[in-house]
Amino acid sequence: MVECKGEILVVVLSDFFESASLRVWWYDLKTKTCNQIAAMPPAMSHEFYDKKLDINCVGAGDQIFICLSSAELCSYVLYDFASNQWVELPECSMNGEALEFTSAFSFEPRIEASV
Repeated sequence: MVECKGEILVVVLSDFFESASLRVWWYDLKTKTCNQIAAMPPAMSHEFYDKKLDINCVGAGDQIFICLSSAELCSYVLYDFASNQWVELPECSMNGEALEFTSAFSFEPRIEASV
């Protein structure tokens, strides 16, 4: 689940007919129905097939940052609602070595926050 522009969305990866599909769904409270509002192009999501991925994400404005992690791969994707574009981001590394797991974390710094 992720919040974007005041809406609660769900990011789901499904395997179907030997292919994977990453999709974003929105629940309409008025009609009480789920509506697909975005789908990653098959050429980008095919590598996720049968990988048992952990998916976590964070929303900000018109974008969702999505981390996909498993023992076999780590991938980072940014989806932009305004342009309807999916962008695969470069892998994260520390000291020249790729990180095995990265998690999206939502943080909005505020001047009035106390520590």
